[in-house]
Amino acid sequence: MGESGLAPGGGTPADSGRSGRRARHRRRIIFSELALTITFTLAMVLGVAERGDLASTAIFLSGWLLNLLVLALCCVLPWSRIPSRWVILVPLVDFVAVGLSRAAAGEALGGVGLLAAFPVVWIAASRVRTGTAVAVTIAASLAIIWLPLVLRPEPLTADALIDPILLPIMLTGMAWFVSALSKDNRRRQEALRVSQAALRESVEAGRIRERLLNTVLDTVSVGLLAVDADGNDILMNARQRRDHLAAAPVGNDDPNEAELLIFGPDRVTPIPPEERPVLRAIRGEDLEGVQIWLGPPRSQRAFSISSRSMHDDGAYAGTVVSFNDVTELVLALQAKDDFLSNVSHEFRTPLTSILGYLELTLELRDSLPGDVVHHLEVARRNAERLEQLVEDLLAINAGTFEVNPVATDVGRILAEAASSASVRATRSGLHLVNRAPSSLPAVADPVRLAQAVDNLLTNAVKYNRRGGSITLDASLNGDGLTVAVEDTGIGIEAEELHHVFDRFFRSPSVRTTAVPGVGLGLLITKSIVGEHGGSITVRSEPGQGTCFTILIPQPPR
Repeated sequence: MGESGLAPGGGTPADSGRSGRRARHRRRIIFSELALTITFTLAMVLGVAERGDLASTAIFLSGWLLNLLVLALCCVLPWSRIPSRWVILVPLVDFVAVGLSRAAAGEALGGVGLLAAFPVVWIAASRVRTGTAVAVTIAASLAIIWLPLVLRPEPLTADALIDPILLPIMLTGMAWFVSALSKDNRRRQEALRVSQAALRESVEAGRIRERLLNTVLDTVSVGLLAVDADGNDILMNARQRRDHLAAAPVGNDDPNEAELLIFGPDRVTPIPPEERPVLRAIRGEDLEGVQIWLGPPRSQRAFSISSRSMHDDGAYAGTVVSFNDVTELVLALQAKDDFLSNVSHEFRTPLTSILGYLELTLELRDSLPGDVVHHLEVARRNAERLEQLVEDLLAINAGTFEVNPVATDVGRILAEAASSASVRATRSGLHLVNRAPSSLPAVADPVRLAQAVDNLLTNAVKYNRRGGSITLDASLNGDGLTVAVEDTGIGIEAEELHHVFDRFFRSPSVRTTAVPGVGLGLLITKSIVGEHGGSITVRSEPGQGTCFTILIPQPPR
């Protein structure tokens, strides 16, 4: 809804506007008549000074007095209650006043007739049609010059009628010109009024959009900062103003960027001013998820900063920077890592003890029943697998995987991995094909490579469908060692592909199924490949299958 209020005096703004327009209308009428009266008065003074030459002093003065009467009426009449079309009577009466004075002036003051130019301009400048203004001018001006001739006792001749015809011609031309000029001026004024109205509407719409934008920006929980090409602030929402002050040194209520307390991921090392995200964004860099810590040590907050440059016709015009408070997320991830590290360390001691006692017991296998030995072997393999998982968790938390690349026969490693996985594949109704060469010399860590391939084959079995197939292949070329595991399983949705190597990630489509897993296998595989200096890629089609490809570069021969 629009704003409302009272104008001075208790009226509404609309009433105040109408009152102002009435006052201006009244002043225009008075001033228009006053201009004629002043000129008429000067002519009257001149006529009185030469009254001996006047045809009739009384009639001459009566024309002036009539004009004074019209001026007085203009000053006292309530023009706001008089229809605007009646205003044209004022210049018509002025014609009568001028006609009386000109008739009385005779040949002594022939220029008195030029006073008719004032009512002519008034009529022509009013809103009457040009034809009407010209017709009234012709009729009035002819009456001014011909009426005295008709009233004279001398006989009327054609020359007497034609000689003074110059005045009506001049007044008619003036009426035509002023009317056309006034109409053009009114058109321009109307166009200007429409333009001003549109401008006011546009300005008001801009104010509304600005208020809406400020409200929206102040509502979001992300700090936003916009700067121009010179680094000057254009916009800063309430959240960012609060965070900006929170990063200020004690006693500094208006710090600049270089004075803010900004630290790196270790929460201790200050980031140099020229390397701070905002200055990098101002220089035109597009940032994505740059993490920093803001504020003094006891109240530091973690922020993820992103920026996008703005361009105008290809030229850099500034940038928009977002500040997302991720303190709780960072602390939660840190707590999770600490928990996993602590739990993994706690698991290591009892597992070592379990494996030790299993080894001691298996040394007595000759005196134990065969089925007991088999059960102990199963327990030892699973304990060793659990120990390897604990070691992998510790390695993941430490951020490193120890690999020792050596010359090895990758073909043999893949054959053993395929043989081990074929048992699980057959049990699940799958067909596993190993297309890798039986002998493929390459440089890799045999244990870690076997672990990586085993993880991929295990996933291919778990996320496949009965009757499906799994293909293992490998080759050695100029790019390095390539190992591929392809299945005909359920596939992975496109929006989940970039998450498959994330820690503890499992597709929502399999979380509710009976497929076991904790979401570490692919992360471990990627870490192993990364420690080799290689890469792993994935392509998948939902409902069609998935293919993982490992590429490990080889040293020059």
